[in-house]
Amino acid sequence: MATLKVCLVQFLNGFKDSLVGSVKFFQRQNAILANQQARTLGKKQLSKNEKFYTNLIQSCILNGVFLFLCICIFNYILMPVLNSIAFKLISASNHNLINNYLNPCFQILFSSVWILPVFLLCKLFNLIWHQEIADIAYEFKYGKPKTNPNQSFSDLIADMVFSVTMQLIFLVQSSLMGLIPAPWLSILLGHFHTSFLYALYAFEYKLCNKGLDIKKRIEHIEQRWPYYWGFGLSMSLILSVAEAYIYNAALFGFIFPAFIISAIESDSEKLEPVMYLKHDFSSQTGFRTEKFRIKLFKISIYVTDCIFKFFMKKEIEKLKQKNAKPVEQQTFTIRKTN
Repeated sequence: MATLKVCLVQFLNGFKDSLVGSVKFFQRQNAILANQQARTLGKKQLSKNEKFYTNLIQSCILNGVFLFLCICIFNYILMPVLNSIAFKLISASNHNLINNYLNPCFQILFSSVWILPVFLLCKLFNLIWHQEIADIAYEFKYGKPKTNPNQSFSDLIADMVFSVTMQLIFLVQSSLMGLIPAPWLSILLGHFHTSFLYALYAFEYKLCNKGLDIKKRIEHIEQRWPYYWGFGLSMSLILSVAEAYIYNAALFGFIFPAFIISAIESDSEKLEPVMYLKHDFSSQTGFRTEKFRIKLFKISIYVTDCIFKFFMKKEIEKLKQKNAKPVEQQTFTIRKTN
């Protein structure tokens, strides 16, 4: 019963923090700037504050105005105009050809030369701006990010590539929930998976700055799963409004900075892992406490490990072949001279 209460409290706190965390952050920042302490801040601190708000505004304008406006112009102005021109030029007997063949061709053509480049450009800017927003917000609350002295640059790149690959595989795992025949179960499990995925997206910046590698980040989330489920659920429900992928991506880019800030503002690192009592006849009480961990990312991590081992094995074999060739050539030349 106590475990159920802890799970419920963590879940509700996670849901609440996802919605009000960014509001708390901005209130605290505005209070600092309004006080006399703001006058004593150095130019470097003030420039970081300006950069933070600039990146935030640029991200909202790019995704919420520019990208969304491009999509609306394409779907509700350009395509209807092209359709009306086509209907006037083509005879009434061939109007079915417009809906069946010409419209899909128009959509593919203009999506490739217009919407897709704009979308990829937005993704690139989001990648840069979101990272800068997360780093500055983290520094405002916790100070400079922790660095692991034993972690080299190549280890950092490997951790990032492993994380991205694992997230893509988990996204496929989440999509497979839509194949479940029971609609209510499919929707429930779909939101359950995407909630953890969005929580990982938002908290990854914070946990990385705290010096945790990908497997420790996943372990941290899985041991405190009710909180992160509640945190990601709000974002999953908001994004479910936009069914089309392109609209979903535009909405995601618009609201995601707020969830990054909420994740940094939260005190999730202070949460204790969820525990439960397990029967243990060797103990005096007959019970022992165990961590209630849901290994939702286990399959994705296993598949990612297999992929990395496969490519590493290939690279090792190539290196062995390269190192073996000079030896063979050397023995050949010795025999020839003899």
